[in-house]
Amino acid sequence: MNELLESAILASKNASKEILNHYSNYSLYAKDDKSPLTSADLAANDEIFKVLEKTDIPICSEESILPYEQREKLEEFWLIDPLDGTKEFIAKNGEFCICIALIKNGKPILGVINIPIKDEIYYSNEIGKVYKNENLLNFSSNSPNLHLTGRNGKKTKSSKFANYFNLTQTNLGSAIKFCKLASNEASAYARFGDSSLWDIAAGHFLVKASGGLVIDLKTKQDPIYNGKSLINNHFLALNKNSIHLKDKMVDYIKKYIAI
Repeated sequence: MNELLESAILASKNASKEILNHYSNYSLYAKDDKSPLTSADLAANDEIFKVLEKTDIPICSEESILPYEQREKLEEFWLIDPLDGTKEFIAKNGEFCICIALIKNGKPILGVINIPIKDEIYYSNEIGKVYKNENLLNFSSNSPNLHLTGRNGKKTKSSKFANYFNLTQTNLGSAIKFCKLASNEASAYARFGDSSLWDIAAGHFLVKASGGLVIDLKTKQDPIYNGKSLINNHFLALNKNSIHLKDKMVDYIKKYIAI
């Protein structure tokens, strides 16, 4: 394990402790866009910065955004969400996580997702290997025919997609969905709503490292993370066992689901 991955894992552990410290007693604020922000988000962000600043690599966080004018000139930068799933944190359903990715030339080359309530950390910096709490995941096992979708927002398009491909739709908050794909516990995750760059970068790398894929439904390429917009295009994520369905799924989405 290289030093950068070790730093990302340590940062996620320290952030996890802070989040759990705030779980039963936190302050709630509203961002300019009316989305919720808690003292746990801010405390986790601080802990991550304390560790990752020592790497001398610039950091772009949901709570400390690097402007595009800076990001476009960077070969490398950290892209983090200190608490992905703030609404789930408030709801106390446990479906929130910490996302840390290292971006190089617009693509993730390292991913860490920490799930505080379960004390689980998924991580990788190498294609073909994903670890969960130091245990190498087995990618050869069969996976259930599950399509994952978020707990918030309308699900009409997701349900239509799942029904067509005979997938059972399951609601799950935050980037934990990518962990389920990387560990072969689900087949697909089609996102037909907005998400931010820091929401998916770490998960994108974990899915890719496990043999799966994440495809931007507009460009038909991998999502990129150094563009001007902080919002991703809609995307499709598939685990290793479902990659053979990519073309059929993309064609179906193009023909029958307006995105």
